[in-house]
Amino acid sequence: MPPFIVSWAVVSTAAPQQIAQILPAETINRPTLNIGSQGERVSELQAALKLLGFYTGTVDGVYKDSTASAVSQFKQAAGLNPDGVVDPPTWQKLFPNEPTTVTTAVPTTRPTPTAVTTLTVPTRTNNTTRVVNSRPEPRPAKPTRSTTSRQQPARITPIPVSERTPGIQYTAEGMPILRLGNRGTEVVRLQTQLQKLGFFKGSIDGNFRVSTETAVKALQSRYGLEADGVAGGATWEIILKRPSQQR
Repeated sequence: MPPFIVSWAVVSTAAPQQIAQILPAETINRPTLNIGSQGERVSELQAALKLLGFYTGTVDGVYKDSTASAVSQFKQAAGLNPDGVVDPPTWQKLFPNEPTTVTTAVPTTRPTPTAVTTLTVPTRTNNTTRVVNSRPEPRPAKPTRSTTSRQQPARITPIPVSERTPGIQYTAEGMPILRLGNRGTEVVRLQTQLQKLGFFKGSIDGNFRVSTETAVKALQSRYGLEADGVAGGATWEIILKRPSQQR
């Protein structure tokens, strides 16, 4: 009899392939921030800027002039407009690997011009605690008899965006943030007001030099601000509310 030829079919069963599911990363909501903003995102911003070497202040979650100055320096280094505002491109530069949605932050309500807010701000200098008055003392309820221009507060209109000087930072309210080395008409305005208040003794030349910085520090010390010599929003606010030659 012819031999039976048995054919074995070998079936190769491959192991089931594991498919990795890539979950979308959690989107982080980061609002637009500027002077006056407060909260967790401001603290996150300050911590990131401090890690990058642009911010040297305290991570306190309050967006002040020092934070705006650090933001402007970072944006300038990143090739952005150094306006001191944390917008979507700024967040993208700070956290390039994180998906981010940006909303408009609700501005923090500030006290009325006649309110006095006293903040206890801890500082590491000499291990002391400084008490900072964020507002100048309220003006007397009874107006003075004289109505001369010397006794009237200075009136300076915020600089429109179209008229701002390149290279100078501005607050969200449109006031220039001036420091050592700045030049121009904004410095002239600052020197003029400081001279009217009796703090500046030099010549009004539009050049922010040591004499102007000394005058700014004297005014800041007089009204309870940190005497850093930078004329920011809080400094301008005091200048605009003080009558001439009243120290």
